[in-house]
Amino acid sequence: PYYADAAAAAQGCMTQLLRSLEQIALLRQDPGVLPASIVLAALLAFAYALTSAVQSWILYGSDRIVLRTAVDLGLSLALVWIVLTVTRRGHRFPQTASAVLGISVLVAPFVVVLLLMQGPATTHYAVWLLARAGAVVVTIWFIVVIGPILRGALETGLVTGVAIALTWVIASRAVADKL
Repeated sequence: PYYADAAAAAQGCMTQLLRSLEQIALLRQDPGVLPASIVLAALLAFAYALTSAVQSWILYGSDRIVLRTAVDLGLSLALVWIVLTVTRRGHRFPQTASAVLGISVLVAPFVVVLLLMQGPATTHYAVWLLARAGAVVVTIWFIVVIGPILRGALETGLVTGVAIALTWVIASRAVADKL
């Protein structure tokens, strides 16, 4: 009975975490609903690394997959840390990193599906059009969600948060293409 109670409580915590990330992704909540936990940030970093590795494998094959994954995760965490540190809000790193990484993990299945559509897209225009339109929609949605996360963490304007999110997306893509 004791173990069953603990398992039920843990299940409730995980469900609540996923609901919180969902609410952030739908722009209904800010990262303040997440616990300021290094453990949570580390778990989400691990999940992010897994999804990044899958995406790298689809795009580039097994060539330097560990390096690509490590650089992607490192760049993501470094950008959040630098922005928070420069604005003297480093104490918000665990929550902000959890929100950014959690949203990235939630977006990953959509990205994977769009990446897998690239093969059939070479011979079917409708698939190509759907894949491109989907990529644009997912990228814009990602920037629109990450922008308010950064706005809340930095206590700044929405335009600043979105500009930082856009910079992150462009920098990540540029670095990934160079590896």
